[in-house]
Amino acid sequence: MLTLVLLVPLLLLSNALAQVDTISEIQKTISVLVQRMNTAESSLKESQENLVKALQRVAVTESKLQQAETKLVQANVKRVQLESELKAGLNDMKNVGTKNSASITGLTQNLSSLQGKQTRHIAFSVGRSTSLTGNSDNTVITYDKIWLNDGNGFNKFNSYFVAPLSGVYMFTYNNLYHSNKNSFVLFMMNGKHVQSSQGYDANGGWGMSGNVVQLRLQKGDSVWLELGTNHFIYNNYPYSSFNGQLIYQN
Repeated sequence: MLTLVLLVPLLLLSNALAQVDTISEIQKTISVLVQRMNTAESSLKESQENLVKALQRVAVTESKLQQAETKLVQANVKRVQLESELKAGLNDMKNVGTKNSASITGLTQNLSSLQGKQTRHIAFSVGRSTSLTGNSDNTVITYDKIWLNDGNGFNKFNSYFVAPLSGVYMFTYNNLYHSNKNSFVLFMMNGKHVQSSQGYDANGGWGMSGNVVQLRLQKGDSVWLELGTNHFIYNNYPYSSFNGQLIYQN
Protein backbone atom coordinates (compact mmCIF):
# COMPACT_ATOMS: atom_id res chain seq x y z
CA MET A 1 0.00 0.00 0.00
CA LEU A 2 2.84 2.24 0.85
CA THR A 3 4.29 1.68 -2.57
CA LEU A 4 1.07 2.60 -4.24
CA VAL A 5 0.86 5.70 -2.16
CA LEU A 6 4.31 6.74 -3.27
CA LEU A 7 3.79 5.89 -6.95
CA VAL A 8 0.74 8.02 -7.39
CA PRO A 9 2.43 11.30 -6.61
CA LEU A 10 5.38 10.35 -8.73
CA LEU A 11 3.08 9.68 -11.66
CA LEU A 12 1.31 12.92 -11.09
CA LEU A 13 4.64 14.71 -10.89
CA SER A 14 5.82 13.04 -14.07
CA ASN A 15 2.68 14.04 -15.90
CA ALA A 16 3.02 17.55 -14.61
CA LEU A 17 6.62 17.72 -15.79
CA ALA A 18 5.60 16.34 -19.17
CA GLN A 19 2.91 19.00 -19.41
CA VAL A 20 5.48 21.63 -18.46
CA ASP A 21 7.75 20.51 -21.27
CA THR A 22 4.83 20.59 -23.66
CA ILE A 23 3.87 24.11 -22.59
CA SER A 24 7.46 25.22 -22.99
CA GLU A 25 7.56 23.84 -26.49
CA ILE A 26 4.24 25.46 -27.24
CA GLN A 27 5.56 28.78 -25.96
CA LYS A 28 8.66 28.40 -28.10
CA THR A 29 6.52 27.61 -31.09
CA ILE A 30 4.29 30.57 -30.35
CA SER A 31 7.37 32.79 -30.00
CA VAL A 32 8.65 31.58 -33.37
CA LEU A 33 5.27 32.17 -34.95
CA VAL A 34 5.10 35.64 -33.45
CA GLN A 35 8.52 36.44 -34.84
CA ARG A 36 7.48 35.13 -38.23
CA MET A 37 4.26 37.14 -38.07
CA ASN A 38 6.24 40.24 -37.14
CA THR A 39 8.62 39.61 -40.02
CA ALA A 40 5.70 39.00 -42.36
CA GLU A 41 3.98 42.17 -41.14
CA SER A 42 7.21 44.11 -41.65
CA SER A 43 7.59 42.67 -45.17
CA LEU A 44 3.93 43.36 -45.88
CA LYS A 45 4.32 46.93 -44.66
CA GLU A 46 7.41 47.38 -46.82
CA SER A 47 5.59 45.88 -49.78
CA GLN A 48 2.67 48.21 -49.18
CA GLU A 49 5.06 51.17 -49.06
CA ASN A 50 6.74 50.00 -52.28
CA LEU A 51 3.31 49.56 -53.86
CA VAL A 52 2.33 53.09 -52.88
CA LYS A 53 5.56 54.45 -54.36
CA ALA A 54 5.00 52.41 -57.50
CA LEU A 55 1.44 53.73 -57.78
CA GLN A 56 2.77 57.26 -57.32
CA ARG A 57 5.30 56.70 -60.09
CA VAL A 58 2.55 55.29 -62.29
CA ALA A 59 0.42 58.36 -61.56
CA VAL A 60 3.35 60.66 -62.47
CA THR A 61 3.98 58.65 -65.63
CA GLU A 62 0.28 58.78 -66.56
CA SER A 63 0.30 62.55 -66.01
CA LYS A 64 3.36 62.94 -68.20
CA LEU A 65 1.76 60.68 -70.79
CA GLN A 66 -1.40 62.79 -70.77
CA GLN A 67 0.71 65.91 -71.17
CA ALA A 68 2.59 64.30 -74.04
CA GLU A 69 -0.70 63.26 -75.65
CA THR A 70 -1.99 66.81 -75.25
CA LYS A 71 1.14 68.20 -76.88
CA LEU A 72 0.85 65.61 -79.65
CA VAL A 73 -2.75 66.66 -80.30
CA GLN A 74 -1.68 70.30 -80.36
CA ALA A 75 1.19 69.44 -82.71
CA ASN A 76 -1.20 67.59 -85.02
CA VAL A 77 -3.52 70.61 -85.03
CA LYS A 78 -0.59 72.87 -85.91
CA ARG A 79 0.52 70.38 -88.56
CA VAL A 80 -2.94 70.42 -90.12
CA GLN A 81 -2.94 74.23 -90.03
CA LEU A 82 0.53 74.36 -91.57
CA GLU A 83 -0.48 71.87 -94.28
CA SER A 84 -3.55 73.96 -95.03
CA GLU A 85 -1.46 77.15 -95.16
CA LEU A 86 1.15 75.37 -97.29
CA LYS A 87 -1.52 74.18 -99.73
CA ALA A 88 -2.98 77.67 -99.87
CA GLY A 89 0.51 79.08 -100.42
CA LEU A 90 1.19 76.55 -103.18
CA ASN A 91 -2.10 77.42 -104.83
CA ASP A 92 -1.21 81.11 -104.59
CA MET A 93 2.21 80.36 -106.04
CA LYS A 94 0.61 78.36 -108.85
CA ASN A 95 -1.79 81.22 -109.54
CA VAL A 96 1.05 83.72 -109.43
CA GLY A 97 3.15 81.39 -111.60
CA THR A 98 0.28 81.10 -114.07
CA LYS A 99 -0.15 84.86 -114.13
CA ASN A 100 3.59 85.37 -114.42
CA SER A 101 3.75 82.76 -117.17
CA ALA A 102 0.95 84.53 -119.00
CA SER A 103 2.69 87.87 -118.44
CA ILE A 104 6.01 86.45 -119.61
CA THR A 105 4.32 84.93 -122.63
CA GLY A 106 2.68 88.24 -123.39
CA LEU A 107 5.93 90.10 -122.91
CA THR A 108 7.75 87.58 -125.08
CA GLN A 109 5.13 87.94 -127.77
CA ASN A 110 5.28 91.72 -127.50
CA LEU A 111 9.05 91.61 -127.61
CA SER A 112 8.97 89.31 -130.62
CA SER A 113 6.45 91.61 -132.24
CA LEU A 114 8.57 94.65 -131.47
CA GLN A 115 11.69 92.89 -132.67
CA GLY A 116 9.85 91.90 -135.81
CA LYS A 117 8.69 95.45 -136.30
CA GLN A 118 11.91 97.09 -135.24
CA THR A 119 13.01 99.33 -138.03
CA ARG A 120 16.38 98.44 -139.42
CA HIS A 121 18.48 101.08 -141.04
CA ILE A 122 18.10 100.33 -144.72
CA ALA A 123 19.41 102.90 -147.18
CA PHE A 124 21.66 103.06 -150.19
CA SER A 125 23.23 105.68 -152.40
CA VAL A 126 25.23 104.85 -155.55
CA GLY A 127 26.62 106.68 -158.59
CA ARG A 128 27.90 106.06 -162.12
CA SER A 129 31.12 107.65 -163.33
CA THR A 130 30.99 106.73 -167.07
CA SER A 131 28.61 107.57 -169.90
CA LEU A 132 26.13 105.01 -171.22
CA THR A 133 24.13 104.53 -174.44
CA GLY A 134 21.09 102.29 -174.51
CA ASN A 135 21.26 99.36 -176.96
CA SER A 136 18.46 97.88 -179.03
CA ASP A 137 16.81 96.65 -175.82
CA ASN A 138 16.53 98.72 -172.70
CA THR A 139 19.83 98.61 -170.83
CA VAL A 140 20.14 98.20 -167.06
CA ILE A 141 22.03 101.17 -165.63
CA THR A 142 24.84 99.87 -163.47
CA TYR A 143 26.69 101.85 -160.83
CA ASP A 144 30.34 101.65 -159.92
CA LYS A 145 30.36 104.03 -156.95
CA ILE A 146 28.73 102.86 -153.74
CA TRP A 147 28.58 105.56 -151.09
CA LEU A 148 26.10 103.90 -148.78
CA ASN A 149 24.57 100.43 -148.52
CA ASP A 150 23.11 100.01 -145.04
CA GLY A 151 21.21 96.74 -144.83
CA ASN A 152 23.04 95.40 -147.92
CA GLY A 153 19.95 95.71 -150.07
CA PHE A 154 21.83 97.04 -153.09
CA ASN A 155 23.53 94.38 -155.24
CA LYS A 156 26.75 95.80 -156.63
CA PHE A 157 26.97 93.09 -159.29
CA ASN A 158 23.70 93.76 -161.11
CA SER A 159 22.75 97.16 -159.56
CA TYR A 160 19.40 95.82 -158.37
CA PHE A 161 18.00 96.82 -155.00
CA VAL A 162 16.30 93.89 -153.23
CA ALA A 163 14.12 94.84 -150.26
CA PRO A 164 15.47 93.21 -147.06
CA LEU A 165 12.20 93.99 -145.25
CA SER A 166 8.62 94.66 -146.19
CA GLY A 167 7.65 98.31 -145.93
CA VAL A 168 7.36 101.65 -147.66
CA TYR A 169 10.48 102.84 -149.47
CA MET A 170 11.40 106.09 -151.15
CA PHE A 171 13.66 106.20 -154.22
CA THR A 172 15.27 109.09 -156.06
CA TYR A 173 17.36 109.08 -159.22
CA ASN A 174 18.90 111.63 -161.56
CA ASN A 175 21.00 111.62 -164.71
CA LEU A 176 23.01 114.15 -166.72
CA TYR A 177 22.13 114.62 -170.36
CA HIS A 178 24.04 116.67 -173.01
CA SER A 179 23.56 118.15 -176.46
CA ASN A 180 20.51 117.04 -178.37
CA LYS A 181 20.58 113.45 -177.17
CA ASN A 182 17.51 112.13 -175.41
CA SER A 183 17.86 110.70 -171.93
CA PHE A 184 14.95 108.40 -171.08
CA VAL A 185 15.30 106.41 -167.85
CA LEU A 186 12.77 103.85 -166.64
CA PHE A 187 12.19 102.92 -163.02
CA MET A 188 11.48 99.16 -162.88
CA MET A 189 9.96 96.99 -160.15
CA ASN A 190 9.87 93.21 -160.47
CA GLY A 191 10.15 93.52 -164.27
CA LYS A 192 7.40 96.15 -164.63
CA HIS A 193 7.78 99.78 -165.68
CA VAL A 194 6.63 101.91 -162.76
CA GLN A 195 7.90 105.42 -163.52
CA SER A 196 10.35 107.29 -165.74
CA SER A 197 12.24 110.52 -166.28
CA GLN A 198 13.29 112.18 -169.52
CA GLY A 199 15.70 114.95 -170.46
CA TYR A 200 16.43 116.66 -173.81
CA ASP A 201 18.01 119.93 -174.83
CA ALA A 202 17.61 120.82 -178.51
CA ASN A 203 20.08 123.64 -178.12
CA GLY A 204 22.89 121.29 -177.21
CA GLY A 205 23.08 122.33 -173.59
CA TRP A 206 23.43 120.35 -170.37
CA GLY A 207 20.69 119.29 -168.03
CA MET A 208 19.68 116.94 -165.22
CA SER A 209 16.61 114.73 -165.30
CA GLY A 210 15.28 112.58 -162.49
CA ASN A 211 12.30 111.68 -160.35
CA VAL A 212 11.13 110.54 -156.92
CA VAL A 213 8.88 107.60 -156.11
CA GLN A 214 7.54 105.97 -152.96
CA LEU A 215 6.52 102.33 -153.13
CA ARG A 216 5.31 99.62 -150.80
CA LEU A 217 7.64 96.67 -151.25
CA GLN A 218 7.44 93.18 -149.91
CA LYS A 219 10.58 91.51 -148.68
CA GLY A 220 12.46 90.24 -151.73
CA ASP A 221 10.95 92.70 -154.24
CA SER A 222 13.50 94.16 -156.67
CA VAL A 223 13.82 97.62 -158.21
CA TRP A 224 16.35 98.99 -160.72
CA LEU A 225 16.82 101.56 -163.46
CA GLU A 226 16.99 101.04 -167.24
CA LEU A 227 18.11 103.35 -170.04
CA GLY A 228 15.80 103.45 -173.05
CA THR A 229 16.91 102.18 -176.47
CA ASN A 230 19.37 104.58 -178.19
CA HIS A 231 19.11 107.01 -175.28
CA PHE A 232 22.13 108.47 -173.59
CA ILE A 233 23.39 109.58 -170.17
CA TYR A 234 26.62 111.49 -169.84
CA ASN A 235 29.20 110.97 -167.11
CA ASN A 236 32.86 111.66 -166.66
CA TYR A 237 32.14 112.03 -162.97
CA PRO A 238 29.38 110.29 -161.03
CA TYR A 239 26.65 112.74 -162.02
CA SER A 240 24.13 109.93 -162.32
CA SER A 241 22.93 108.64 -158.98
CA PHE A 242 20.39 106.20 -157.59
CA ASN A 243 19.21 106.44 -153.96
CA GLY A 244 16.69 104.71 -151.73
CA GLN A 245 15.73 104.18 -148.12
CA LEU A 246 13.16 102.42 -145.95
CA ILE A 247 10.67 104.91 -144.51
CA TYR A 248 8.77 102.48 -142.31
CA GLN A 249 7.97 98.81 -142.09
CA ASN A 250 4.59 97.27 -142.72
